[in-house]
Amino acid sequence: MTDGASGLIPAAGVPLLRLLAETSGLRGHASAALTVPGFHPGHDRGQVLIDVAIGLAMGATSARAAMDTVASAAPATGPIASPVTAWRLFGEELDAATLERLTRARAAHRRHMWSLLAARPQGFPWLSVAGHTWDGWTVVDVDASLVESHSEKEGAAPTYKKHVFGLHPILVTCANTGEILAILLRPGNAGSNTTDDHITVLTEAIAQIPARYRRKIIFRSDGAGATKGLLAWIKKTAAENGYTWHYSVGFDVTEPIRTAITEVPATAWSCAITPEGKVRDRAYVADLTGLLDLARDEDGWPGGMRVHARLEPLHPKHRKNASDIEKRRGQRFQAIAHDLPGHHHPRQDAFHRDHADVESVIKEGKNLGLRRLPFYAMAANQAWCHAVALATDLLAWLRLLIIDHHPVLATATPATLRRLLFHVPARLVRSARKRLIRLCADHPHTIDLINAWHKTRALAVPP
Repeated sequence: MTDGASGLIPAAGVPLLRLLAETSGLRGHASAALTVPGFHPGHDRGQVLIDVAIGLAMGATSARAAMDTVASAAPATGPIASPVTAWRLFGEELDAATLERLTRARAAHRRHMWSLLAARPQGFPWLSVAGHTWDGWTVVDVDASLVESHSEKEGAAPTYKKHVFGLHPILVTCANTGEILAILLRPGNAGSNTTDDHITVLTEAIAQIPARYRRKIIFRSDGAGATKGLLAWIKKTAAENGYTWHYSVGFDVTEPIRTAITEVPATAWSCAITPEGKVRDRAYVADLTGLLDLARDEDGWPGGMRVHARLEPLHPKHRKNASDIEKRRGQRFQAIAHDLPGHHHPRQDAFHRDHADVESVIKEGKNLGLRRLPFYAMAANQAWCHAVALATDLLAWLRLLIIDHHPVLATATPATLRRLLFHVPARLVRSARKRLIRLCADHPHTIDLINAWHKTRALAVPP
């Protein structure tokens, strides 16, 4: 055994993601947003932020680990900022005004990326559920999640799960693309159905959506979104802007709901279907609207709201919290409130159940750095959430634009992408005055990585 090897790159995914950020224009937008007049840093701050996001995509969980991961590809990328520089960026430089500029820059860049998505042969990724394509509809999912903290971080507090101590962010994702549009970091004791917080984060998320795609939006949420204030805001904002917005939210199964369910004739129940379009065994849906007094006045639920019930076998894990009538019938009662177009109850129910996919995006976000917030200050951790969102977006665009032809990679989780594609070893060589990244010839995904590289280089850089 001897030394002397040079130009080694342990993970070819680093230069690939860096190239994607550069050719798509993301790095340029980030750099413009983070430029401070009169301040000329040794390392471009937009590039530092992008490098942290790439490090998170590669599996890092801290600013130091992220910069070290990217630095391992220095033969191909050139000099990388130090972890101290990245730490200073999040802890001192990314203040509220700078994050606001960064948010606007992300929105401008997203307009370009969505134009590329629309230009694909298969077109923009409209959501398809239970055999029905919601053509022309942008589907926005909102959900809260707990981020556990093992130290006294600012804002960390006991959560509604008494054994969990941490923070309680709200995330807004786009079901069409898998992007994280906005993250609002909140104290751990923040309520799950706080109307003001939902309006704040949804306002930021809507600003991320290109104007032409804001005209027709469907908002989906679990029961935390079923507040009169939030639904009224959705309908009011849509009316003021001439938009067509709908909602589908979980609805509390109160005593009037249970009573209405028992009054539904057996012939009025329809078989429930899964988001994949298959009939769900022993599950049924029905419209309860006519059996309820929703008090549709200025202080009640918005006009046009419908309530659907769903029955399914009572699982043992739900039996403890089940009502007496649910236990007697051996069925679990669930309900949703919505104003979705059409009257196909099973398909509307399946569309709402598809909201569960937001859990996958949140899980992905936690796999990309949200599981561990590395700073003490709330402001620094909010800035860290922007890096998490950037990492999620990079992988979403990679799947939709670069590796969309591959049946496995196009739907792969971050962990799978790392294992199959990103952590392919390589070497930087020079030939005929050119720098080439040489991959292992016998790696099963070498050709996929080469194709991804060429497709990424061919992306049209925005003006």
